[in-house]
Amino acid sequence: MALPLRDDATPTRVPWVTYSLILVNVVVFLFLQPSALQGGATENEGLGGTDATEVSEFFYKWGAVPCEIQHLAPLEEGIRCEGDREAGAPSVDGKIVLLSVLTCMFIHGSLLHLAGNMLFLWVFGATVEDRVGPVPYVALYLATGIVATLGHAAANWDDAVPALGASGAIAGIMGAHLVFRPRGRVLSLVFWTVVYVPAWVLLGLFFVTQFFIPDSEGVAWVAHAAGMVAGFLAALVLARFFRDPSAARPSRASAASPSTWVLPEAPPIAAPSSGTGSGST
Repeated sequence: MALPLRDDATPTRVPWVTYSLILVNVVVFLFLQPSALQGGATENEGLGGTDATEVSEFFYKWGAVPCEIQHLAPLEEGIRCEGDREAGAPSVDGKIVLLSVLTCMFIHGSLLHLAGNMLFLWVFGATVEDRVGPVPYVALYLATGIVATLGHAAANWDDAVPALGASGAIAGIMGAHLVFRPRGRVLSLVFWTVVYVPAWVLLGLFFVTQFFIPDSEGVAWVAHAAGMVAGFLAALVLARFFRDPSAARPSRASAASPSTWVLPEAPPIAAPSSGTGSGST
């Protein structure tokens, strides 16, 4: 398992859009989602009674339900769904099914779910934003997120379980990063050791391992795979119009070969003074 901590690229601009996306997701979680989730509980455990009902109603209203997308109608209209369905799934009023394909990207099932997604967005988003600029970056994020949601819906066509989270859109950004900086290095935690890992290794492993996630985990892995493929293909086109702004500058870890794993450099050790006094640098 590899947990990314920081990309080694030196940005040429402040990644305001990435920061804004992180802020929006955090604000939604803290102030718009049911407060019962903020104590560490998840949508699947740690909740009961009215809290569980409130959370379920919120997710069914704003999450993307594959069966609803198939029929372009909410469950409350009595559509027939033959796939998986949560026990006691609520009927919510006023749901706009097509809007839920977008809103599902900004809600999360737990604090850990939110934190993990925002970490990946922070690590990979700034580099992609630096390459293409704010407006194309926003378009890429939203478009790949929608593709990811539709990919999940297509693979679970008759299910009536809501999908939620920013991971599909973030996977799209990761796919774009793979095109823009395949040889870049990502400082990562690998089996309790902090090392620089080539981006193509880290992102390639992420993509491949999605196909081995068991359905019992409740992870929308098809959304991750679909989003990453969409981001990769979109970046192939965008790379023709947006050149790498840092191509002429070495990265912070340029001393290492881009194809090797290296430990982070230690700070230099000052030589002992030849005088009788002492000092610090």
